[in-house]
Amino acid sequence: MPIEKARLYQNVVMKLSVLRYMVKSQSKAGKTDLNRDCESFFRDVLNLVYGYSLVNLNDDELNHAAIDLADDSRRLCIQVTATSAVGKLQETMQKFVKHGHDTKYDRLVFLMLADKKNYQPRSFEEFKGKSFFDCKKDVWDIDDVLSQAEKGTVDELKALSDYLDAQLPSITRAIAPTSLLAQAEQVVDKPAKTAAAFLTHFGHTPGAVEWAAEFTALQRLYKKLQALSKNQREFLSFITINGTDSQFKHRRSMVIQTVTQRLQIGEAHTREYYVALEAAGLIEVDSEDRAKSFELTFELESGCDAFTLLQEYLATADKITKAIVDCDFSILD
Repeated sequence: MPIEKARLYQNVVMKLSVLRYMVKSQSKAGKTDLNRDCESFFRDVLNLVYGYSLVNLNDDELNHAAIDLADDSRRLCIQVTATSAVGKLQETMQKFVKHGHDTKYDRLVFLMLADKKNYQPRSFEEFKGKSFFDCKKDVWDIDDVLSQAEKGTVDELKALSDYLDAQLPSITRAIAPTSLLAQAEQVVDKPAKTAAAFLTHFGHTPGAVEWAAEFTALQRLYKKLQALSKNQREFLSFITINGTDSQFKHRRSMVIQTVTQRLQIGEAHTREYYVALEAAGLIEVDSEDRAKSFELTFELESGCDAFTLLQEYLATADKITKAIVDCDFSILD
């Protein structure tokens, strides 16, 4: 295996092994429910590894009966589960048949996030004559996914490795929000004490009402940035540093295609960043009908955009990165 491919594969093994450990630890504590973030995470992992076009059925219908992910073109569906008990498989298959999924899908696969067991055909006698499930072929665990990933090209492994790097912090928080691993990327708390240098630079008078209002708005922005993943903050920082001022709203703006190409994250991942940051109230598009550019947005009490002012005041890429990515607003004091 070439050195670069080995390095990428090692990173994939490490990241997925961390997730497996967390799921097993939660399962031992009796916490086996997975939320939609986890399902969507493994949807993307399986699509990258196997070349599928899986969608998360729970995005449209909460707790879709018996199955979580489906690729209609392949007539394939997948149940993502944190428990390996044979009773879980039996119950899911009963629901699968009851809801008529066996007429739409030719194959039902279980992805075990804990270690799978040595299942025997006799445990599934009631489904004898049904061809949608083979207990020896259609129960996967993380080791099976890793074995398939190892067969990928360097480019395929890089895409998977980059995805895991970007998503690991948020998915660990989704699986076990109070664990040490979930806290590992928590940023150091460095809010601005007064933001005096920043506010004075833009003509605000200490002690004035507008000074206090502007400082309070900066504190709100700081809390929003803290709540994001590091990769999401890097996305904002990249546009702040490399974007241009939009013509009418005086916001930091960048063409969507340029963001995708320069960050090398693909259209799907670009959209994921956009959805998360839009929900946080930090980004918009120039047109809902025919979007061409991203525009960062956080209006201060003065009516000015915070990202535009930060870019003007901090001026250098290092300082902007320190403020936005590292969440160090003490640089404004």
